[in-house]
Amino acid sequence: MKNNNHLFISIFLLITLNSFSQTKSTKIVVDGVCMMCEERIEKKVIDINGIKLADWNLDNRVLKVVYNEKKITINEIHEFLGSIGHDTEKKIATDEAYSLLDPCCQYRDLQVIKDHGLDRKPIHTSNKKEQ
Repeated sequence: MKNNNHLFISIFLLITLNSFSQTKSTKIVVDGVCMMCEERIEKKVIDINGIKLADWNLDNRVLKVVYNEKKITINEIHEFLGSIGHDTEKKIATDEAYSLLDPCCQYRDLQVIKDHGLDRKPIHTSNKKEQ
């Protein structure tokens, strides 16, 4: 009976370690300017298969993501964020995706940034929209 317990514990540990090795965490800089952006980013990202946690910080624009690397890659996460209209350090959202954002979420517009009381520039300076 004692050998069976050791076998069971060994198998359990192998399975547990294997599942942990598939889970990674990363931080991605994602542009946005308001609580609506935060809600959109977090809710849409957490719905992706393979994402376990998504927490975006408005102040520093950092999205903390815990994901299963066997189900999704970091590049796919960047691509997805671009597809919902948010620029990342690796992916610039298309103008079409960006234009679907609510006017108060138009983070490329310097006036919108100022209207939110923020003192910063868009991640990609080539995307600045002056007013």
